[in-house]
Amino acid sequence: MADLVQIKQLKIKTGVVKRLIKEYQSYQKQVQKDEEKAAKLKNEATNEDEEYVAKKAQDVVRETISMVRDTQGRLSKAVQDLQTLLSSVEFSEESAELKEAKEYLENASTVIA
Repeated sequence: MADLVQIKQLKIKTGVVKRLIKEYQSYQKQVQKDEEKAAKLKNEATNEDEEYVAKKAQDVVRETISMVRDTQGRLSKAVQDLQTLLSSVEFSEESAELKEAKEYLENASTVIA
């Protein structure tokens, strides 16, 4: 049976996974918006200044993509930490914390797949 410290750790690790899922999805949406903006700027560029702005918009896309990869790596690590905690400690099957943790593990697996 899990004690209060272990339940607190479960809540913390579940919260980290939850936050990183939201962050990952937010960056994914941002990449789409930035790609559309960069493509529009590139197509509408008529002089050197506008081409420069389009090139900088493409740099923003690359930076956002790198943030997606970074967040994906941090999410994978958080999922591993949560799975390790779940496998090393006996939690009550009726525990709301355990149900929430399993739900977010399932969500994370679909997000990073």
